[in-house]
Amino acid sequence: MSRPAKLIIYTNSFKNNIRVLKRYTNSAKVWACVKAGAYGHGIESAVNGLEEADGLAVLEVSEAFFARSLGWNKPILLLEGVFSRNELDEASALNLELVIHNEEQLAMYLERKKTVQGVWIKINSGMNRLGFSDGQNNELIKSSIDKIRNQYLKSSDIKWMTHFSSGGCKNSCEDQIKTFRSTANKLGYKKGEKVSFSNSEAVICNPDFSKDWVRPGILLYGAPSSLNPNEKVRSFLEEVIPCQSLQSKLITKFRVKKGAKIGYGGTYSAVEEMTVGVAAIGYADGYPRGISEGTCCLVLGKACRVIGVVSMDLIHIDLTPCPEAALGDVVECWGKDLPILDIAKSSNRLCYELFTGITTRVSREIV
Repeated sequence: MSRPAKLIIYTNSFKNNIRVLKRYTNSAKVWACVKAGAYGHGIESAVNGLEEADGLAVLEVSEAFFARSLGWNKPILLLEGVFSRNELDEASALNLELVIHNEEQLAMYLERKKTVQGVWIKINSGMNRLGFSDGQNNELIKSSIDKIRNQYLKSSDIKWMTHFSSGGCKNSCEDQIKTFRSTANKLGYKKGEKVSFSNSEAVICNPDFSKDWVRPGILLYGAPSSLNPNEKVRSFLEEVIPCQSLQSKLITKFRVKKGAKIGYGGTYSAVEEMTVGVAAIGYADGYPRGISEGTCCLVLGKACRVIGVVSMDLIHIDLTPCPEAALGDVVECWGKDLPILDIAKSSNRLCYELFTGITTRVSREIV
């Protein structure tokens, strides 16, 4: 029997979530962010489930190549642009749009003289991560952008973007947009050229900033960006459906006496005689080792506490609420009936980390 740890991906959840989100975008087009293998869900799941998105936003050329090979013919955006001249050749061949966020990328593009579908100039408006800032090289950068606009685009327009550091805070977003517009104007922004500001949280909390294109990510997967989502995000999450379920099965169960120690270090002592189950899932699969006491999983749909220290390959479960559980019964670690946010809070990790932390030894099943 193969090891039962399994990640189930629900394609229909993607379909539901993109439809719900598009009601919030003020008719802006949607780049569905599917970097990091669609946040751990798999590019193939995104291509099948997010077909109503206007484009896919990826990090690596390999992800774009995979999406194209699966039949995605709509736009694809490289969120950090290319990392080498050879990648620029590949981006051109794959008909991609790409971000340019520094002078080295500008020079690379002009040197290679490759035509791509679109170029997005990224402005550092306050995130202080990637993007052009207002500085002493403004005229040189503006001249390079003009050359790209006039010679190496399949359409005549440059496009522009920035990234909000706090998409749920209106004042912060407004400040960043002011900085964006000031810098972009100095670098040659022309009236009517497309812009993209909003990430997931901004789409829901500050819809006035959803201009030509938005770039939602985590909300498409049915989870929030923070451990304490605000009221608007919580309301939105009631309309979307989780896109994955992390499951395993019970591989043994037994009775222990009061006072028996459970797991490494004997950190848990049975307060009374009890039935304990062991499920084949652990931190080497991506289940967080640092969960707090009282964290639950679901056995036959009933909430049962995970007890003791999470092992590399196994967890102990207090089966007191589910004495009828038997070997082979499914254990849900998170999913449609147990929000991943609960486990994220318990382990003081973001949902992003849990999504992308599932390891390759966990089998995948697309439903």
